[in-house]
Amino acid sequence: MKYRKPTEHVDAMQYTGANLDEVMAFCSNLVESGGFGFTDRVNGQLVMNSAAGTERAMPGDWIVMIADGSLKAMKLEAFAATYELDE
Repeated sequence: MKYRKPTEHVDAMQYTGANLDEVMAFCSNLVESGGFGFTDRVNGQLVMNSAAGTERAMPGDWIVMIADGSLKAMKLEAFAATYELDE
């Protein structure tokens, strides 16, 4: 039997470590009040708390808004293997 992943359209933004304001604006309606913060100022880890749970992103990771309203942090390699630009 053959299986395939159904087409999934998502909004996503890459976290660079220097674009916190843009990431906060991108995720603002999904993230609980006070949900953003740096837990490690040395490496710039971003912690996001949403109704679906806690996600952590490092600079270079992608933050993906899933259709069910949750946020997911993905490593660059995983994001590139899963998604392509929807023009």
